[in-house]
Amino acid sequence: MPSSRRAFLKTFLSGTGCFAAAAAFPFAPSETARPNGDADVHFPQGVASGDPTPDSILLWTRVQRADAPTEHPVPLVVQVSRRHDFGTVLAERALTVTAASDHTARVFVHDLPSDSVLFYRFLAGDGAAASRRGRTRTAPSPDADRPVRFAYASCQAYEAGYYGVYRTLINEDKEAPPEEKLDFVLHLGDFIYEGLGYGDARSVPPFPSGGQHGEGTPHAKTANDYRHLYRTYLSDPHLQAARARWPFLHVWDDHEFTNDAWQSAATYDSGADSAQSRKVAANRAWFEYIPARLSDHEGDEGGTSHAQDFRPAEVTDAPLDASDRIGLVDEPNNQAAVESMSIYRNFQWGRHLELVLTDGRSYRTPHPVPPEINQKLSGSDRYLTPLKAVEVFDAGRTYDDGHPPETIEIGDQTIPNVRRESAPGSMLGDRQKEWWKNTVARSTATWTVWGHGVPLMPMRIDLGAVDPDAQTVVMTTDTWDGYLTERRELLSFVQDADTRLVSLSGDNHNSFAGLLHPTFESAGETPIGAEFSVCGISSPSLFRAFVQAMSDDSPLRPLIAFDGRPVDLDVEQVEALNLTFLDGAKASATAARTGNLDQAKEAGGGPNDHLSYVDSNAYGIGRVTVDARGVDVELITTPPPVTPQRERELEVTRRAHFTLRPASGSGTVALEGPEIEGEPPFPFWSK
Repeated sequence: MPSSRRAFLKTFLSGTGCFAAAAAFPFAPSETARPNGDADVHFPQGVASGDPTPDSILLWTRVQRADAPTEHPVPLVVQVSRRHDFGTVLAERALTVTAASDHTARVFVHDLPSDSVLFYRFLAGDGAAASRRGRTRTAPSPDADRPVRFAYASCQAYEAGYYGVYRTLINEDKEAPPEEKLDFVLHLGDFIYEGLGYGDARSVPPFPSGGQHGEGTPHAKTANDYRHLYRTYLSDPHLQAARARWPFLHVWDDHEFTNDAWQSAATYDSGADSAQSRKVAANRAWFEYIPARLSDHEGDEGGTSHAQDFRPAEVTDAPLDASDRIGLVDEPNNQAAVESMSIYRNFQWGRHLELVLTDGRSYRTPHPVPPEINQKLSGSDRYLTPLKAVEVFDAGRTYDDGHPPETIEIGDQTIPNVRRESAPGSMLGDRQKEWWKNTVARSTATWTVWGHGVPLMPMRIDLGAVDPDAQTVVMTTDTWDGYLTERRELLSFVQDADTRLVSLSGDNHNSFAGLLHPTFESAGETPIGAEFSVCGISSPSLFRAFVQAMSDDSPLRPLIAFDGRPVDLDVEQVEALNLTFLDGAKASATAARTGNLDQAKEAGGGPNDHLSYVDSNAYGIGRVTVDARGVDVELITTPPPVTPQRERELEVTRRAHFTLRPASGSGTVALEGPEIEGEPPFPFWSK
C-alpha cells in the first residue's frame, strides 16, 4: 500500500470518532466475514449512497437492535456486487456501528469500475438480518462523451406533506430504457426542517430535548433533536426508495440548521441570535445521516473536494454582532462552529458536466437590511424590501463609487444608512468564492452547473406601477437578490471566463426559469446562462403562503391572487402572482379590473424581463439532461401532496420543458421553452 494511502486511512479512520466505519476497497470476498451473534437487527431508515466519482462511492445505513441497550455496538458486513442477487460479490467488509454516530454507518468504497450500476447491502446477525438492497452507480470518466441525466429537489417539510413525487420518479425511471435512466439525484437543501409547525398533513413527535425558542415554536436544539428529525423524515417510504435507487449529492440550505440562517446565527427575533451549539449539533447530524464525500480521498478520479468531514467542536453560545457585514464574524465560538465542517465541492461527470456545489449559509454576512429597519419599510424581516434600500445597504462603503449617502429616502421615510462603513455583503465568503472562481475558470466541461440553495435571478415586484408612493421591491433578501454586489461580481466573472453557466436552485417554493445576465441592470446584455429554480417536494407553495399572509381587502391582493374568477378560468382563485412576476404589477392590476388577459399583457412590462416561466403554486421536482448539444430541463408539478401515496405514482399536473443551447459567440446561450405538457399554469393557459 502506498504511504499516502496508509496515511489517509489512518487519518480517516481515527479522525473524529463520529462515524462507524470508512474503509478502502476492494477486499477479496469471504464467506467467513460475518458478524457474530443473532440479534434482532433492522434498518429503519433504509440505505443510501452518495457523491459518486468514476471509481468511488460512499455507502450509508442506520441500524437498530431490539435486544440490547442503544449504547451497545452493532457488528455489520457490507457487500457490493454487480448483480442484484449478489450471486457474485465484488467487495465485502466487516464493520461496527456505535451509539457515537447514532448507529449510522458511512463506508467509503473505491477502486470501483467507472460508469457502472452496482448493488449493495448491509448484513447483520450471521446474515440472518439484511438491509434492503441498494442500487447505485459510479460516474463516467472525465473524457466520456455521453449525456448525463439527473433529478434535482428541494424543500421537503415532513409535516406539510408526503414525498410521493419520488415514487413517480422511480416508476418512470424503471420504465425508461437503460441509456435514459437517471444517474443521480441532486438535493439542494431543506432536507429536514429544524422546527415544528411547518404543516399539518402529518406530525413529527416531540423533540428529545424539548428545545424551543422563547415562547415560540419548538425547534431542534441538540444533536439528538436533529437526529430525531432525520430519523422521522427518513421513515417516509418513498424517500427511502429514492435513496436506495440512486446516489444523492447534497448541499444544505437553512432548515438543516435554522430558518434564514447566516453563519452560526439564528434569525427568529433579532436576526443574530447566537446559536453556535445548535450549528455544531446540526453539522454533526447532517454528517451522520447524509452520505456526502467531504474530505479528500486518496486514489479518487474525476472529483476534487475542498470540503472537510465533521470535527467535534466545543463551543459556547456567544453574542454575534450583526450591525456590520464583515465576512466571517471574528468571534471564536462562531468560527469554531462554522469550521466544524465544510461541504462545498465539485464533480466532473464525463466531458459535458462540471457540477459545482456551494454552501450559501455558513459564510454569508447578515442580510443587507437589518430586520428592525426592514420591519419599518415593509412590515417584514426580509420580505418585500425596497430595491433602493437593498442596493445601498448591500454595497456598503462601495456604493456610488465610494460615496454612500448618510440617509436614504424610501417613500415618506428617511432611513439612516447603517451600512455606510461596511464592506459589501457576501453569500459565499472569501475562501469559498475564490475556490468557486478557480473551479469555474479551470473547468473544461461543456457546461458548468451550479447547484446551490437559493435562487440567483431577481424576483421583484414593481409596486410603483400601481402605487405612486411605492417602489420596486425585492421579494426576499434571503436569496441572491439581497447580495447584489457579489452576484454581479460572480456573473461578470462567468462572462469574462467564457463559461456557459446553468444555475439550479430551490428554497423559494415555486418553479421558475429564465436567462442569466451579468448585472440584470441594463437592456441588451448578452445572456451567459440560465437558471431553473425548482419548487418544494412538499413545503407550502409561495403563492399559498402569500395568499394566507395577505388579507382579502388588501390593495395588494390583486397582485397575488384573482379571487372570484376575474379572468376567464373555471377556478375560483387564480395565481396572479405568476403574472406579476412575468409581466409586472400593472398587468395584474389591469387583469383584475378588466378580466382581459391580452389587455393586461399589453399594459404590462415589469422588472423581471429575464424570466420565461413562473409556477408559484407548485410542488414537485426537476429533471435535467446535459450533453454536447445543450441542457434539457423538465420542471414537474404535482397537486399539493397532502394525502399519502402507496406504490402508485403521484398525479402529475404539468411538465414544463426547456432547452438551453449554445448561441453565436463564445459563452452565450439561447433558451427555448416552456413547452408545457398537461394543465398550464396561469397565465400560460391561453397558449
